[in-house]
Amino acid sequence: MKLSEFIYKKSIFLDVQADSQKNVFKILGNTFSKKNKTLSSLIIDKLNERERLGSTSVGNGIAIPHTKVDGINETQVIFLKLKNGVDFSASDGRKIDLVFSIIAPENSESDHLLILSSISSFIRKKQKVDRLRGSTTIDEVLFIFSKI
Repeated sequence: MKLSEFIYKKSIFLDVQADSQKNVFKILGNTFSKKNKTLSSLIIDKLNERERLGSTSVGNGIAIPHTKVDGINETQVIFLKLKNGVDFSASDGRKIDLVFSIIAPENSESDHLLILSSISSFIRKKQKVDRLRGSTTIDEVLFIFSKI
């Protein structure tokens, strides 16, 4: 499955300013739920709760914060390319600059696992990650995501 099948143009954000992990989660919560402050707060709380179980950093400056939330109907994915690296307590000690976030409905069983698997497969390809880091436009990122 190509990333462009579930990460859409309107879900890609470049040069995002964040100075902490908590700030990244606030940005994600507000982005996932622009008009619903209660849902936004719930998403932020759930992301923080999930992170307390262990870092969602997967190494090489990449994190995949994810959670399940009541109140949404379908799995959503947001990609953030941060302007500066942020500490996510990564096991390799590297700061995070690429964030793939997955928010799934509470009753979701397989959608988010398929998406997580696709992201994991993508980030194992060093050349693609390097191109992603060098990208400067949303269209360029979407093009990289559309390649196998």
